[in-house]
Amino acid sequence: MRNVDRFNTKQFSRVSRNTKIIYQFAKYGSKGLSKVNPTLVFIDAVVSLGELFISYSNYRQVKEQNKQLKIEIKTLIKEFSNFKKSLELKEEKFKYELGQNSKLIEKELRNNRQKNEALKRAYEMAKDYFLNMKIEIELYKQNFPYNKEILEIEKKYYEVLSSYTEISLEYIGG
Repeated sequence: MRNVDRFNTKQFSRVSRNTKIIYQFAKYGSKGLSKVNPTLVFIDAVVSLGELFISYSNYRQVKEQNKQLKIEIKTLIKEFSNFKKSLELKEEKFKYELGQNSKLIEKELRNNRQKNEALKRAYEMAKDYFLNMKIEIELYKQNFPYNKEILEIEKKYYEVLSSYTEISLEYIGG
């Protein structure tokens, strides 16, 4: 882009010279023109016309640059609106995917809760079963303290109980 000097000092000095010439013409009338060199007036007029042409070409260039900038702004506005629309579409897509993923996660959590409840019930039932077995073994032990079968059953009971706790800890992750 080309910069245009708005404060052209050359033009200011030319205007002040022209003002002096006009002042002399107004003060002295046609006699004032005799004091002014006509060659200088002609050269000044030619220079003024050259500066006029340069100023007009600069004006046309700036006008064309403004036109191009307006076109570029319109293009950028269209690109921005298209980009905004694509982002809105992506946002809607992510919202939809988030909703679907949330439903899947909720379903998995529900299934896990149901599985955990079933395992918890089975664990509670096994606990009750082992407690009842222990009570029965102790009753038989009180009634028949030296019976080999009772001692054998008690030994198997403790083996089953220890394997059950090992399996429970392995399942829980302990």
